[in-house]
Amino acid sequence: MTTEDRLRRWLASEHGIAEPRRLAREDDDHLLVSKFPPGFIARVGETVERLDLLVDPDPLAAATADRARRHPREARVEGWRAAACDLVRERAADRGLTDEDAELVTAGIESVAALMHAVLWSEPLAGDPYEPAEAERDAWRDALVRTEGAGDIFTRHYGAFEGRAVVAHCPGAPYARALLESAWRACTGTPPPA
Repeated sequence: MTTEDRLRRWLASEHGIAEPRRLAREDDDHLLVSKFPPGFIARVGETVERLDLLVDPDPLAAATADRARRHPREARVEGWRAAACDLVRERAADRGLTDEDAELVTAGIESVAALMHAVLWSEPLAGDPYEPAEAERDAWRDALVRTEGAGDIFTRHYGAFEGRAVVAHCPGAPYARALLESAWRACTGTPPPA
């Protein structure tokens, strides 16, 4: 039985993961597992680049501001999420990308929005004056720290298998960090706290 076969059995018995995972990379200390096929990370990157979402000026901020004018009683984070997903779908269609390509990005937007809901816990409305509370700024800083290093919220740690740490990384993590900063700017009208 291969390492990958034994690892799949361990993931199923110890963590209840019945869906297939592939062994994406291994070294003396780590086993990196993925539920995505080879080439998936490159596809996410190509899709994000073709959509031109992470450029200056920020098209997500512009789309969010436009939506806020039309929906002033909507929570700012929800407005960012909806505007960002709409922009992705619109640009995907305009650029000949598939619905599946758009879903690669909107899934990440949904995850970032969930994190932003926790950060901007006061649920500010789009049409109301708003200045982030110091506790919300602290929540932002905490969330940002958790996107880096060993505490990376975009990394799942399964434990040790045959003496090596088993981890899975979100394939869109670098883009999620950029989206998180975009969401902060669009939702608060301020630069991300340092």
